[in-house]
Amino acid sequence: MPDTSSPPGLLYETDWYAWTQDQAARLRALPALARSNGVDIENLAEEVESMGASQRREIRSLLEQIYIHLLKSEFHPAQQARPHWETEIDAFRSQIEIGLDDSPSLRPRVPELAAIAWRSAYNHVARRVAAEAPVVLDRMEAAGVEPDTPRYDVVTQVLDRAWLPPTSQH
Repeated sequence: MPDTSSPPGLLYETDWYAWTQDQAARLRALPALARSNGVDIENLAEEVESMGASQRREIRSLLEQIYIHLLKSEFHPAQQARPHWETEIDAFRSQIEIGLDDSPSLRPRVPELAAIAWRSAYNHVARRVAAEAPVVLDRMEAAGVEPDTPRYDVVTQVLDRAWLPPTSQH
């Protein structure tokens, strides 16, 4: 049930994701009498809820991009591209910070989103990057990188603006 102790609009200003979920719940909780004017409450609630879900998907996608670039930065033989990958990592981290500042209720979900993002990133690197540089998979395997276990800790490494992986031994 929605929290009625906060003034309406405060949640909108402080946590957009939580606001979308709260508003969807409030719409669904409207009594039948309030629904008699023809407003499509259920689909409206679903759309509001979906707007919040898009922010969750964006953070997951940004985590995936960070993981891809971290793996390339650590294992890809074309280390002349590392400065570009590091710039991309920094930009993705900034975007995640902005998203989590706008929706702090997503912060506790970051580990869950990161686990999903890791699997996608691993598969991306295994398919695409390894096709251009097969040694990448060999290096990842030698380092014990696994498809279902993130190599990098999401809090102390992935989101840490100062952290970057060392390059693998060539």
